Amino acid sequence: MMTIKIKYTLVCLILIFTATISGYLLLFQPSPQALTFTPVNSISELKRALKTAAKQQRPVLLDVYAEWCSPCIALTQQTFPAAKVIPQLKKFIRLKANVTANTSADIALMHHLSVIGFPSLLFWDTQGNPLPQVRISGFINADDFNRHLQQAVIFPAVSSGSQNNAQ
Repeated sequence: MMTIKIKYTLVCLILIFTATISGYLLLFQPSPQALTFTPVNSISELKRALKTAAKQQRPVLLDVYAEWCSPCIALTQQTFPAAKVIPQLKKFIRLKANVTANTSADIALMHHLSVIGFPSLLFWDTQGNPLPQVRISGFINADDFNRHLQQAVIFPAVSSGSQNNAQ
């Protein structure tokens, strides 16, 4: 009779210990740092940001969104903060254009960028050239976005060097 109580007590202690350690690890697990996006409110601000990025030889990602747009919110809350996406996004100058107010500057910016739906993710290469072939319209999940950000057209120097080594 005593051995059953001892076994039961040991099992309970092991379960409590395991649950405590698991909870501690989950609670204090380092979370990915949130990335900042620089706001862009006009064509002239966009041009300045693109010129700066080209001088730094960094590609650019511009997120054109509206606050009422559910896919835009999902992109911001689910895709951008994903652990596998953050290292890729850190390679970019990250810009955001909030066109919710639909001001004349917003309309001019959307017209200049040929944006007709939200969210719209636009890209420029390290020399400041637009990359319309990698534009994204609508929501994209973290896995697909991670693969998208690694395309050779965005980082041509890196991929062409690795292709030469492979031959």
